[in-house]
Amino acid sequence: MRANEITPQKFYHGSMEELPVGTILTPRDNYEQNWSNTDFYKPLEMYRPPNMLSHSKGVFMVGHDDDIDLAGGGTEWIFIVKPLGIVQKHDMNWSSEISMLTSDGLGLDSPEVKKAAHNYWTGVPHYNEQVWEYLTTSAKILSVEPY
Repeated sequence: MRANEITPQKFYHGSMEELPVGTILTPRDNYEQNWSNTDFYKPLEMYRPPNMLSHSKGVFMVGHDDDIDLAGGGTEWIFIVKPLGIVQKHDMNWSSEISMLTSDGLGLDSPEVKKAAHNYWTGVPHYNEQVWEYLTTSAKILSVEPY
């Protein structure tokens, strides 16, 4: 297990549509279309180590249902899910850090942006606070409830 891989007891996934228990979640086809224009996506992908799961190839989960909205998940339905692959843990606050750095005028090749991306991918806790997101290749819905 890598340093940023972890398996907490419960994982949550938010959705705008209700899906039945037993459904296998897989990566969204339109992930890059929806997120590639953000100011953190390109630097994260630019500095993603080859052994780490690309955002466009991952199913996103959180360890607390309160974090679904922070993670950009749908807020109509909450799924408790079981990951069906390796789970990688990342602190989303590093992506916020990248956004702040680039809005302050730092380029994608700056040491600060590169370091923030490295910290995201290696699972380093952000120095202010942490909001963890987890990536896996697929996940099975174990329960469904309204948000």
